[in-house]
Amino acid sequence: MSLERTWPGPAPDDIAAWTLVQASHLVARRFRSAFGRLGLSPTQFGVLLELDLHPGSSNGEVARAVLVTPQSMSDLLGSLQRLGYVERDESAGQGHRVPARLTAAGREILRECAAAVIGVEQSLRLSPVETGQLNSLLRAVLDRSDEPAGPADQN
Repeated sequence: MSLERTWPGPAPDDIAAWTLVQASHLVARRFRSAFGRLGLSPTQFGVLLELDLHPGSSNGEVARAVLVTPQSMSDLLGSLQRLGYVERDESAGQGHRVPARLTAAGREILRECAAAVIGVEQSLRLSPVETGQLNSLLRAVLDRSDEPAGPADQN
């Protein structure tokens, strides 16, 4: 009894999008491990970084930047508040924009995240030129995406 293959497409190693999925899982595991040692998820790191780089951003703007739904931002910000890394002025009242901002502890943990990011980057074992090329290509994929932001790793 012979097994007949049904896959009519190219070899999996020749499918760039599939290779991207595989690489993203590998790198995501490394980020989860590195940030996990700091008590954060990669998405929480992304929120802290966005709040640092773009103070005063709305929850929706931060959600789009870290590729989560606006609804997920409430949970993310709540978890970061409980950790003492962000604060919001709740006195503005319902219906008003209440941007989150980093606390001193949030700024400190973000500084600690820098070593984690460098470690993950180095784990890729790419030259500086290759790292730049890869980042440029991945930015092009993201920049050309017409898909609305969807839920990602939301913790």
